Amino acid sequence: MLKTAREHQQISRREAADRLNWMPGYVAIVEQDNYMALRRPSFARGYVKAFGRLVELDEVQLMSAFDALMRADDTVSTDTVKAPRSPLQLQKTGVGVVVGLGLLFLIIVALWWLRGYIS
Repeated sequence: MLKTAREHQQISRREAADRLNWMPGYVAIVEQDNYMALRRPSFARGYVKAFGRLVELDEVQLMSAFDALMRADDTVSTDTVKAPRSPLQLQKTGVGVVVGLGLLFLIIVALWWLRGYIS
């Protein structure tokens, strides 16, 4: 749908990518429904929606087709054996940074204090 609409409006892939502020290859990737090739496949719905707006497609119809495609892909992927996914590891650097900075501050204060006794 997207490729046909883009070609009907005589917009090149490069021009579409420029208008959408996408990486040059993203237009071809989205047109081919190859969302795993995107840096962030989880954002595929947003990419399709933005592309649909650019080529003036009916958003409801486009997103219905996208959802149907995703359901079909889920059905196929659940039928095949998948390796178990490891749980999502969230970064918890905030506490470590605060503790590290606090220790650094204490060391500096201790050295400054000891310097007064040594002199």
